[in-house]
Amino acid sequence: MKYLSFYYYTSAIIIIFSLFATSCNKKSNPPELDLALHPSAGSVYTPFTLDVSDSRDDEDNLSDLQIRMDWHDDGVWESDWTSIKTHSYNYELEGDYGVRVEIKDSDGQVTSTTENLTVTNSINVIPANSPFSYNVGINYDSWNNGRDNMKINDDLDEITKYFKLIKTYYAAGVGTTNVEMDPTNKQVIDYLVANIDRDLEMGMGTNLTSLVINKNGIFTPGFMTTKSYTDEWVNMLISAFGTIENVNRILKVIYLGNEIEQHGPPPNNISYENYYSKWIPLAFDNLQASMKEAGLDNIPITTIFANYPYGELKPDDSVQTHVTKHIIKNWSASWNSSSAFCMFNQYTGNYGKSTDFGHVIKYIDSLDLLFNGIPEVFVGETGYSAEFGSDNQVKVIKQMFQWMEGQYQQNKLTIPLFVFMAFDKPAKKEGQRKMGIFSDDANNKPTGLKPNIVIPDWVGKKKG
Repeated sequence: MKYLSFYYYTSAIIIIFSLFATSCNKKSNPPELDLALHPSAGSVYTPFTLDVSDSRDDEDNLSDLQIRMDWHDDGVWESDWTSIKTHSYNYELEGDYGVRVEIKDSDGQVTSTTENLTVTNSINVIPANSPFSYNVGINYDSWNNGRDNMKINDDLDEITKYFKLIKTYYAAGVGTTNVEMDPTNKQVIDYLVANIDRDLEMGMGTNLTSLVINKNGIFTPGFMTTKSYTDEWVNMLISAFGTIENVNRILKVIYLGNEIEQHGPPPNNISYENYYSKWIPLAFDNLQASMKEAGLDNIPITTIFANYPYGELKPDDSVQTHVTKHIIKNWSASWNSSSAFCMFNQYTGNYGKSTDFGHVIKYIDSLDLLFNGIPEVFVGETGYSAEFGSDNQVKVIKQMFQWMEGQYQQNKLTIPLFVFMAFDKPAKKEGQRKMGIFSDDANNKPTGLKPNIVIPDWVGKKKG
């Protein structure tokens, strides 16, 4: 019994010591703070949101952790300690801000972190001149691409309730040796002409074959590299609109191709240099001459890029840099009050899946800084696919208009921007199938804007 008592006595001491040690170690680890700040850039109309819901602590539940926020990182806390993990804040002034957040566990241990964001109305990107009467337009794909029962007039009836400026992609018909207007684009033109008193406007893209022809990876000069073709093309244009007066009143710009550095020969192809240094410039020059001869010399000709490089201007050995320089050098004094412009497409990060529109804002601002106004930066496409979530699409479209609201409220002008796009296209490649901001029913009849997407009233009003 003596040895048994000693055993129990010793065991008791060990247990007590273990409990004591455990008690001493409890709450010894500070909480881990995981801060998500969204978006990375916006305007004074953008609510910036922070979320620490992915934070954790070894001893406490998430609900027991408290946070406080210093939205200016200036030592003045905008909030007391709170257990709410998501908060939003609007800034009154533009600038670069640091946001400091602290998280505290029930033992009083604190972890702190900061993130940066940019508040900009991007007033600098508003051009001195624009050929459009409206600040914002919309891209409209007149080919069905899976909307098999679509009726173009029905689509345009719905679109023009909100947008008076429309950008299309196709001009000359495909699959014919005749130079004639694509029949679906002709329907768009007919609608605009029939509603000419509503002051609707159009930007028209040419087929990529006007610049380059690709047959199984063999690239040859496009149709517009010959002047006889651009003469025919301009006659086709006048015929489609009915009169020269209609063309001048409705058509505000012609885009050579679309995302031209993406759809021509790649840099390692033997035809790459000819593409950017000869074929595209020649197409530009020929169309410019043909338009002038036909009495359409007030309509600008430009192009659209998908990926213009960041940073300093690159050597003159790429599609982007060479073509931009050619357009600037040969810009007509009768176009857009002599102010050259190009169109630039940009989407959110992570291949368009991110909901941070700040990525687009920073890109556009960087291009404007790079060019210093020559050429002016116009946004040819931006938007979001509901394939990555309908709520996410609403979030991105809202950020886009909040950014432009910061511009519009100061002087009733914004950067010229085209929303991508009007309706979903089920037959497009993955990531582009649900870019539309308008809904339609099973018979492809338009039913209005998608739920919770809001278009500001000023979009349909003339600028200024």
